[in-house]
Amino acid sequence: MNRVQVRLSVALVAVLLAALTALSLRASGRAETLLLPEITVKAETVGRSVAGLVDRALEVGIPVDRMVGVDAYLQGIVDAHPDLAAITVRGAGGDALYAGGVARPDMAWVDVPVPGEAATALSVSVGLDPAFAREIVYKLWIDLAIVMVVTALVALELVYISFGVGRYGAIEGVEQRLSAVKHGDLRLHPPVESTGVFGDAARRIDARLQALADKVRALRADLAARADGVRQAALDAVAGRYRLGESVGGSPLSAISIRAPLFVFMFAEELTRPFLPIYIQGLSAPIAGLSPAVVTSLPMVVFLAIVALAQPVLGTVTERAGRRRSLMTGAALGAAGYVATGFAYDLLGLTIARALTAIGFALVFVAAQGFVIDATDTRQRARGMAVFIGAILVAGLCGPPIGGILAERLGMATTFLIAGGFAVASLLLTAIALPRTVAPAKHAAMIGWRDLSRSLSSVRLATLLFLCALPAKLVLFSVGFFLVPLHMEATGHDQAAIGRLLMIYPLAMVVLVPVFASLADRDDRRVLLVASGGLLAGLGTLLVLGDPENVFVLAAMLLLLGLGQAMSIAPQSALVGAFGKKLATPVSEGAVYGVFRLIERSGSALGPVLGGLLLGLYGFSTAVMLIGLAVALGAALFGLTVMAVRRTGEAASGDGLEKDTP
Repeated sequence: MNRVQVRLSVALVAVLLAALTALSLRASGRAETLLLPEITVKAETVGRSVAGLVDRALEVGIPVDRMVGVDAYLQGIVDAHPDLAAITVRGAGGDALYAGGVARPDMAWVDVPVPGEAATALSVSVGLDPAFAREIVYKLWIDLAIVMVVTALVALELVYISFGVGRYGAIEGVEQRLSAVKHGDLRLHPPVESTGVFGDAARRIDARLQALADKVRALRADLAARADGVRQAALDAVAGRYRLGESVGGSPLSAISIRAPLFVFMFAEELTRPFLPIYIQGLSAPIAGLSPAVVTSLPMVVFLAIVALAQPVLGTVTERAGRRRSLMTGAALGAAGYVATGFAYDLLGLTIARALTAIGFALVFVAAQGFVIDATDTRQRARGMAVFIGAILVAGLCGPPIGGILAERLGMATTFLIAGGFAVASLLLTAIALPRTVAPAKHAAMIGWRDLSRSLSSVRLATLLFLCALPAKLVLFSVGFFLVPLHMEATGHDQAAIGRLLMIYPLAMVVLVPVFASLADRDDRRVLLVASGGLLAGLGTLLVLGDPENVFVLAAMLLLLGLGQAMSIAPQSALVGAFGKKLATPVSEGAVYGVFRLIERSGSALGPVLGGLLLGLYGFSTAVMLIGLAVALGAALFGLTVMAVRRTGEAASGDGLEKDTP
């Protein structure tokens, strides 16, 4: 970010947070004011109901001290209503005849007399749980804090998108030009497509730089005609120092226009993350020979398998059909899939709906990635892919907590319908933001068996793919996105709590991936980061040995998972390219990365079914530990294999990669 963008972002977020904090304070105070009277009214209603039953028993001739099962009945009422702590039937002297729950000194009581002539001054006292209102307000504050964080992130997204187009784009263009001139960089910049003061300023700077470049070109031609080598060498030295006549790489079409529709669509999918396994479990029916956990995993496996298998094919499809049209088609299919999921009434219908959503998801993902490639040249590719990955990571950070809150407040089926609405919004943003015609880049053909066999002929590349890339996705989707939500629901946590917990992993990724990516500048360091990240993510699952029902233990486990994968994700991608260049039989870079993505996403598809199988056989803690130990073992074997290959000299034969010197 440039300084103007940073300052505007800070100012915007500060104003938003100040306003949201004021609204939150008012909302929480209002909630507590409204909540306590409502609890009191409810206690009076419960008290009248119990008093009516006691009066009825007295009317039919049952003595007040001979009533059977009253204690159990009162305890059942207390257990069913967390806002009530105790219910007591009292005699004329105030002594307790029957009771349910546990009375506490700080408890407020609501007294309701037993009606009827036979009651003889009997009463029912309902005790209010003093912690209930505080807990409700506490959870409300957590939800409000999450909403504030998500609002700030969305605001930053809007600033980021705005700085690619329009007046903000012109401001950034002027700042880039002035900063370049200040540092002695006199290259030509892509034109700013904007009117107004800043657009005119950028064009005036461009005109001065162009005139200077034309002057250098004319001088160079004149000196060449006169064969004045000394002056020509001096001119070349000056031109090289200030990069006169060169151009800043890039197309006038900015890849940033893809960020808004991609972010909104990915946000729709992330909304479902905290409660999807629970929703599937509620619609599941027994299947002979399969455990309930495996049955629950099947729709997730179908979704992930379709995404994994379709993406290598869809690259060519979206290129021929057009990225914009493919994005709109994918968003429409995704919206239909989310709505169908919300209305599903059995496992088969749910699975079909998720399959439809998967096709839409794969289309959007591949078309968006292809659009970035089409809109950037090789010099801009890294920045363009940062836009692409950033939209996905921010959506992963914002979606789960909001999805959990919506599912808890409105229901899971309704949240799927809301996700469908966001998919429709993505379609509209695609229609508005993306140009109709973009020249497609030349892509390699779809990967085939020959590319797969040649890529896997490298020992180190094969171990990287099968012992690091595949297990990384397997542990994420089996533990993070399947086992943990099911376990938390089984131990009494609501969807909002699950969403808050699942926020930890993407938060770690957003913060730490750039940090570790900057450290991965050498191949020997990359190997260390990949192996260490896998070990950390895998061994972090051993925390469940402490207390698997403690939410802080689960949070620490997800934090270590995010930390480990943040360490390895960027170095892992870099190693794929480095190892691919050293293959004995050459394979195109695109094909090598296609094999990498296919195997990596196979781990995503295997994750839920493996988690369900182990959950049914061994329970939550053992299933998590077995998966984590397998991931750690794979990372260790990868590191040992790379060291063994280097020592045996296989690098010199063309399969490996020589150790870099510091």
